Amino acid sequence: MQRITSDVDELGECPTWEPRDQRFYWLDVVGKTLQSCRPDGSDRTSRKFDDYPGSFAPRIGGGHLVAFRKGLVLLSPDGAEERRVEPSVVDFAKERFNDGKADSRGRFFVGAMDRRLKNPVGGLFRVDPDLTVTKISDGYGISNGIAWSPDDATMYHCDSDPPHVYAYDFDVETGAVANRRIFATFTEAQGHPDGCAMDSEGFLWVAAPGSGCIRRLDPEGREAEILETPVRFPSSIAFGDDDLKTLYITTLQPHEKTPEGGASPGVDGCVFKTRVDVAGLPVGLFKG
Repeated sequence: MQRITSDVDELGECPTWEPRDQRFYWLDVVGKTLQSCRPDGSDRTSRKFDDYPGSFAPRIGGGHLVAFRKGLVLLSPDGAEERRVEPSVVDFAKERFNDGKADSRGRFFVGAMDRRLKNPVGGLFRVDPDLTVTKISDGYGISNGIAWSPDDATMYHCDSDPPHVYAYDFDVETGAVANRRIFATFTEAQGHPDGCAMDSEGFLWVAAPGSGCIRRLDPEGREAEILETPVRFPSSIAFGDDDLKTLYITTLQPHEKTPEGGASPGVDGCVFKTRVDVAGLPVGLFKG
């Protein structure tokens, strides 16, 4: 496994491979930055925000849609703010946006989490290209990674607390979900499900901070493979490069740097990559 950044993030999240410019993008949530680099880590860029970003998606015409804690912002290709929305369907008094991802039809799905990290009050929302926001589910503690099966018939969604990965029947034509059920539950030893990505064989890869591992789950939710990382807190993953067989991994810095916590000074918070045998699926682009 290769480390491609030397500077460390406090909370690396939302890794995204952009084939159009052959760059890897990711967030440092606590550092309030959207960053990018070449596959080898060179030519690094950093865009500083005034607010905390939770997730983003590339736009089909260039630029990004960014979910900040209390709203959505459209950024133009040159980084200028085009439009800002604070949807009334989200109760920002008790929840805030967190992780999100665009589907194959150009809609953005984003989850929310309890602002106080205590109660399962977070919702799951669909953002249509006109920036209409619809709540599609609720009852999440720390809403995290989202992915879809290769046939777009199933959506997967990680909740870090309680440590469940959910599956939903997904209507790709309308963006509606139904039949929410628990796909997998992580034990304390397995860590907490965080960011995730789907491969072309229909296996879900889940970053599990606390365990130091990326866990590959088969279509029945069984653990099929374990990929160990150099850190205890890998936060999220994305497939990239021309063949989508490079797995990019963001990480975070633990709050308590003790031997028991497994902290690795100088390594926690860096971005890593490794080659894998099975290709991932291409990233979705937001059509707004």
